[in-house]
Amino acid sequence: MFTNKFIQRFLKASQIVVLTGDTLCTEAHDILTQGNNGALNELFTIDQLKDDQQKFWENVKRIRQQLASCKPNLGHYALVDLENRYDDFTLITTSIDGLHQIAGNKNLIELRGNIRRNICQSCGKRFYHLREADPVVPVCPACGNSARPDVLLNDETIDEQILKKAQQAAADAELFITVCLKEVHKDHQALPLIAKANGAYLVELNKEPGALTDSMDEFVAGNPAKLLTGLVLLLEKI
Repeated sequence: MFTNKFIQRFLKASQIVVLTGDTLCTEAHDILTQGNNGALNELFTIDQLKDDQQKFWENVKRIRQQLASCKPNLGHYALVDLENRYDDFTLITTSIDGLHQIAGNKNLIELRGNIRRNICQSCGKRFYHLREADPVVPVCPACGNSARPDVLLNDETIDEQILKKAQQAAADAELFITVCLKEVHKDHQALPLIAKANGAYLVELNKEPGALTDSMDEFVAGNPAKLLTGLVLLLEKI
């Protein structure tokens, strides 16, 4: 499953970065991209938020209610185990389902935000709905102004500070692992290339080859959640 070279690089690395895509939880991915939710790039736009705030937030609330049934899987918890095992471990994700945070990862960079979380449009405070009776259009508990989902809308670019943080983590990595990545945005695609340019060893865990496979030092085919779990179990035996 895993080559001896990969395991040895893992054991010797002091700085490890993992970049996950949005299909580690297929159930959450399906909720966000299929069925009556339509495409997020049609529902979540700046124009939708400005022109019909009530409808926009009704869509957000419906999606959040559906996501409430999605729980972290063994792959998510394996990444928590890896973070607890290594002093310098960074998890970067393009997913907006919030499951890495729920699982317990702390050193987490969410490139596209978290659909379960709100952010005040005035003071920038991040918060969650605390009660079911909260209004559909939430207001900031700190300043009382209107909020929006803390997620990247389709006509927005990645926050420069968040991107720089991810780029710095990639540049410092000795081992860079991608999980569940297929077609990726150019800013996301650059991260493993930054790592490789700075001497990192690149490994991809995925069911099938993706857009970044040709840049990898190793490709491990299989169910990513099972592969991550197997990796943790293997490391515990060494």
